[in-house]
Amino acid sequence: MRAIGPGRLARGDGGPSADSDPQRGKNHTMAKDRTGTTLGTYRLERLLGEGGMGQVYAATDEKLGRTVAIKVLRPEVMADSTHRARFEREAKALAGLNHPGIVTIYALEEADDVTYFAMDLVEGETLAAIIKREGGLPVSRILDLAIPISDAVAAAHKRGIAHRDLKPDNIIIGPRDEVTVLDFGLAKRGAASFESPEPAETAASLNMTLEGRIFGTVNYMAPEQAEAGETNLATDVFSLGVVIYEMATGQLPFQGASAMSVLSSILREKPLPMATYDRPVPPELETLVNRCLEKDPDRRWQSALDVRNELEILRDRLADPTAAAAATSGGTSTGRWIGIAAAGLLLGLGVGAGLALLDGRETGGTTSGTTVAATATPPQCVSISSPDGFEIVDMRLSPDADLVAMITKTADDAEEGTAMRTPGEGRFLHLRAIDDFDCRKVADSERILMGEFSPDGRSYMFVRMAPEANLPAKLMRLELDSDLPPVQVGTIPLSLIGVNLMNGEIEAEKGFAWMDDDSLVFVTSAPIEVVVLDARTGTERSRLPLTLPMECRPSRINEPIDERYFLLGVNYYDERGFMQDVLWVDRETGDSGVVVGSAPSAQVILGDQLLFTKGETLYRSGFDPKTRTMTGTAVPVFTGLRTNNSWSSGSFDAARDGSVVHLPGGLQGASRTLWTVDGERTQARRVDHPPRAFEEGIAVSRDGGRVVITHTNDTNDMWDIWAGTVDPPRIRRIQSFPDRDIHFPALSRDGTLAAAQISTTQPSRRSELVVFDPTFPGRDLRVVVAQDGLYGFLPYDIHPDNDRVVYAERREGGDANTLQEVSLEEGATPRQLLGGVALHQSARWSPDGRLMAWSSNESGVQEVFVAPYGPEGLGPVSPVSDGLAAFSGWSVDETGTTFLHYLVNNVEHVRSVEEVDGDLRIGPVQVTGRTVRADTFNLAMDEEGDLLCIRKGLNEGPPTRIELIRGFFTPGNDASTR
Repeated sequence: MRAIGPGRLARGDGGPSADSDPQRGKNHTMAKDRTGTTLGTYRLERLLGEGGMGQVYAATDEKLGRTVAIKVLRPEVMADSTHRARFEREAKALAGLNHPGIVTIYALEEADDVTYFAMDLVEGETLAAIIKREGGLPVSRILDLAIPISDAVAAAHKRGIAHRDLKPDNIIIGPRDEVTVLDFGLAKRGAASFESPEPAETAASLNMTLEGRIFGTVNYMAPEQAEAGETNLATDVFSLGVVIYEMATGQLPFQGASAMSVLSSILREKPLPMATYDRPVPPELETLVNRCLEKDPDRRWQSALDVRNELEILRDRLADPTAAAAATSGGTSTGRWIGIAAAGLLLGLGVGAGLALLDGRETGGTTSGTTVAATATPPQCVSISSPDGFEIVDMRLSPDADLVAMITKTADDAEEGTAMRTPGEGRFLHLRAIDDFDCRKVADSERILMGEFSPDGRSYMFVRMAPEANLPAKLMRLELDSDLPPVQVGTIPLSLIGVNLMNGEIEAEKGFAWMDDDSLVFVTSAPIEVVVLDARTGTERSRLPLTLPMECRPSRINEPIDERYFLLGVNYYDERGFMQDVLWVDRETGDSGVVVGSAPSAQVILGDQLLFTKGETLYRSGFDPKTRTMTGTAVPVFTGLRTNNSWSSGSFDAARDGSVVHLPGGLQGASRTLWTVDGERTQARRVDHPPRAFEEGIAVSRDGGRVVITHTNDTNDMWDIWAGTVDPPRIRRIQSFPDRDIHFPALSRDGTLAAAQISTTQPSRRSELVVFDPTFPGRDLRVVVAQDGLYGFLPYDIHPDNDRVVYAERREGGDANTLQEVSLEEGATPRQLLGGVALHQSARWSPDGRLMAWSSNESGVQEVFVAPYGPEGLGPVSPVSDGLAAFSGWSVDETGTTFLHYLVNNVEHVRSVEEVDGDLRIGPVQVTGRTVRADTFNLAMDEEGDLLCIRKGLNEGPPTRIELIRGFFTPGNDASTR
């Protein structure tokens, strides 16, 4: 409990007392003063304030002997169901928050026909009173107050609660600068940007604010509030910006003679520069505030957590100016940060480990005896190590070859297991100057997905996931000739960059490219379009259909050829199997054509040379910029590029002078092994199958004896299905197609029925859910569900009665799916079990078929849920995990008790689950201690609780270095001239 001092103000409602509010009498009749009366166990000692919803009193809890604040609902509000609901919503919002900077609520009660709640009584005065008395505050005091204010609001934002009425009147500053945020009376759950607004509630809230609250509240509204539109967490960010602006200048950024003129200013005008008020404000603070005050919510910081982080960075920089100076000393010609130059680092180091430079005469293949011309000086190669404690995911080389940008992720410290993360968590951007030994981790880069240097090398644009996987990604811009942190310039849907979130992992990054210093190009998947965004504002400049020379799917945007044309990797199926080509695309017309076939990625260097990859080998040929086609003979340059599997591509990047960086490591994924771990947590045992290219799917029968697995066919790079027994270890290919992938297998309890997805783009894009006999190659394959074009089907489980399949139906490029079931009877119609508002995965029926468990990110993080299952579908849903978790599997012990297994931080957790008359009884959490190793690629569980795992090959260790080669590609060194 916090006591209130004499002459101070503490309230749970916005606004000062009625006497100080000239607008109050226009809209409300003064309620009688209840001082001296009792409500329940509370004696009302004195009236502290009065707002649009009610009165606030200092009171004594006569039962517990403590002093509290009591907020009493006005009688006229009591009669209005909308207003009453809002009052109750305030109480619930406050009760759900536990933060020292947010007022604590004790109880919501009714007595003598009066509704009220008791809350913490806060000592101090309002921030509004401080600003009125002191005017603009010193920068140090602004930061001392703004950081805890933002931190308090961020605590609410983490729970999905938006305040919607932030202003200095609702912020109490204690005698030691303690901060408390009051009045969550307008609070609601922060809606995702794609959700529909609630017009009735929004309009009512706006009217209450204009008519029933103080006039000053209007000055802190975000534009979307002023227009009675949808509000979310970014709405509070706007109000925070107004508050900080007022703290810095003593003035409001949006002013007017009436409420309507203020609203007009908010909607149309930019705030005056802070220097207008002759205040010594750092430009970094003004930039931060201006980002908060963007009219478009998508261009603001997306939550108060972002604002808090930016303020803390600014505070630290101002507290230690020498650190900022050191970070920018020794700059290159463009002013980028580097340390003391390490002269001669690249000289005399020779070729890095794991790199083999190839001579065409020795390799044969496509070279036909052509040799690589000797360069004037020997190539120089150096290995660049990853930052301590990080693995390298991807890298880019700046156009002048002076700077490397590394996308990294935190390394797994434990030999057994790895901490489970929300998608993108633990991924960062690191920058390293070539002639420096140290890397710099870029602030506000966590959850980075991909990034690219601008053509002039002065900027780096990257895409960063939002904290909640179902929200749009953030488009961030980092100015490399400044020591300022990156700023958000917009948001984009994950589907635009081709991000799929499967089992918590990030897959299929399609990416983007800079076309010039002002434009970014993206390619959508369904429909296939070229989209150009402004690189400074994130706004869409153009969108037009992409005309492709064959039925194919965009897979990776490569580097631009010039300011009009860029390279695009595509994939498709034909009679040869899975094919990949690189096309040129005209961003102005949408036309395209083939540059190089049977290659997933390419890049033009030095104007007339083409680099491209096939598997783990980098090739070079000539390039005609007029016809945009490959010329001459393709020459293998070097091999050993890190390649995830035979159908993907080694990662590399080249600078303007021909310098090249790549991740070494060669072909991955070709030597994975099978292991079993029994339910008694004994040592894992390797199944005596030869290492193979096992892929994303594995399923096991009830007794663990039979298994089906997705496998990559070495002859045509297609996915096929292998099946067999665990003991004895016999496994063979049972379903394979030359022009289609078959994958994501599910297996029945008795091992006699399997389901899988078949997909193809030849002659048109098509997905099918099929069932077949896994004990005999190619027998009885039957299509259950089919779809042309837009959707895919991922089967998860076959019912214990072998009469139906549960599967995910997911739109091409989407980041959510519906959960469906379909009977195996001919002509059956699928039935939806869960809607497509989230990513629902790992759905499994219980052994008796009366329950279903699955994982879902509907709350913003992946969690495990369970529900009764019956003829009507799913019953009431119950959460099983307490927060982040993944996987789901069932087991039955010798007593007949059913257990649900799931993973938290890759450690197994178990709870008993019983269904009685439609109700679920879920037992306490048991942590078995069984841990899934970090090198586990996929796993399945039988009903005895035993695990069957695919483990990665020995050469699939995390990448910890980059190879940089200089001097190998030079002007005129063109294969077409020899």
